[in-house]
Amino acid sequence: MKNDFRLSYPLWMMAFIVVLGVLAFGLNSPIAEFVNTESETSLTIQLEALDGFIVFCSIILYFGLMAVYLLRLRKHNKENPSQKISPFAIRPPEYLEQDEGMTFITRKAVQKVYSFITLALPTLAAFAIVLPVPRLLIIYGILAIAFGQYLIYYLEIRKHFKEETE
Repeated sequence: MKNDFRLSYPLWMMAFIVVLGVLAFGLNSPIAEFVNTESETSLTIQLEALDGFIVFCSIILYFGLMAVYLLRLRKHNKENPSQKISPFAIRPPEYLEQDEGMTFITRKAVQKVYSFITLALPTLAAFAIVLPVPRLLIIYGILAIAFGQYLIYYLEIRKHFKEETE
């Protein structure tokens, strides 16, 4: 159970969130200009050299991370035909419910995540409504909440597995 892919799933999602944050940083500083001619209207985005490099590297990193993730997922599905994980499933694959103990641990972790989101989302919304917050900070707030939920879940699950091995 210790090497179960579903235990490392939150770490994968946190890595994707960090890469998306870097991509958002790179895309936040473009100079956008509307080109309006008689035949077409388009939006041109010009990036500075460093911003372009950050965007390019983060896109390459994202797709590389996606490829490694899908290979690892495929390996897990081959090794565990009874516990296959679909990359397009609606139900989160980190739900570990083989027995009553795992169901309890999963429920406890999910309750902590739910409590966090119940406080974090309205707080972020209130700041975004009341203060003149830049768009990038709102995006970072959403990514931070997503990162936080996976971190809380992972730490709770890991705590129980550390207790189990001792």
